[in-house]
Amino acid sequence: MVNRYSAAAILTGASIASFASSTSDFDKTLQPKKYRLGPIQSVVVQGRTAKSFGAEADCGHLAIDEKRVRFFLANAQFRSKYQYSQELQTGDCNAQARVTFQDGRTAKVSIDNWTGWGAITARETTYFMRCEACTDILEASFPFDARKPIRP
Repeated sequence: MVNRYSAAAILTGASIASFASSTSDFDKTLQPKKYRLGPIQSVVVQGRTAKSFGAEADCGHLAIDEKRVRFFLANAQFRSKYQYSQELQTGDCNAQARVTFQDGRTAKVSIDNWTGWGAITARETTYFMRCEACTDILEASFPFDARKPIRP
């Protein structure tokens, strides 16, 4: 009798341990890849005006500049590709810039306007980032306030 209960307890513990394992496929989708940011040497904006993600959004009044790129990178947190895919808005406007870090590394920074999402692409790898305070960052009236804005 004692052996039967011991075996059942061991099997139950093993199944709980495998369920709680941090290496499950779903858990891996939530782990963000991180890119080492550092002091920025320069920001180059080639096309200031934002573009749409395939939908017919009016992006012509939205623009990116060095101040917006620096604000985004200073306030964004790395997130997973899965999290990005869950919050992606296909009608959002996006703008890009090229960043050179003081150690010589370069990366493309892509910022979505309405969602506060963005990405860094370096050496053919994309790292997703989310900035709670960066919704509407490409708008001319963006307040550059790192606190999360209160939306009506």
